[in-house]
Amino acid sequence: MNLFRKQSQTEAYAAELAGLLIGQTVVVARGEGQWFFAVGPQFVMTTYGWRLIGAKCIIVTSDDDGHHYGLPSPVDAEKLANEALAGAKIVAVEVDTRTGDCTLKIGDALTLQFLTMSMGYETWQLYQDGEFFGAVGNEGLR
Repeated sequence: MNLFRKQSQTEAYAAELAGLLIGQTVVVARGEGQWFFAVGPQFVMTTYGWRLIGAKCIIVTSDDDGHHYGLPSPVDAEKLANEALAGAKIVAVEVDTRTGDCTLKIGDALTLQFLTMSMGYETWQLYQDGEFFGAVGNEGLR
């Protein structure tokens, strides 16, 4: 797969991605300056901006991590996300061809979104067994 063709390749990439990720679980890990999402035993997604949405509201986002919001202790986004995601499996994968945002539908009510936060940089990357598999940024796959 040539990952850096025109935007029209984004739809084909999204379909391939869905075939690989559906049925997998997701585990979140905080890294230095970025986040890691282990997707099943073979894949790792890295990103800077993400949010986890439940049936009625946002559960937690990357921007919430470490903020107090008047709570007794700072928000631990890694812990909250992993508690919500525990054991649930990906049921659908969508990539927005305009922005490159990636949405994982998980279980019955969860949505994990990897948000493109730059017009020039690839915001999320995917690795399979430690090897680079793809990256998406503004206007989808480039």
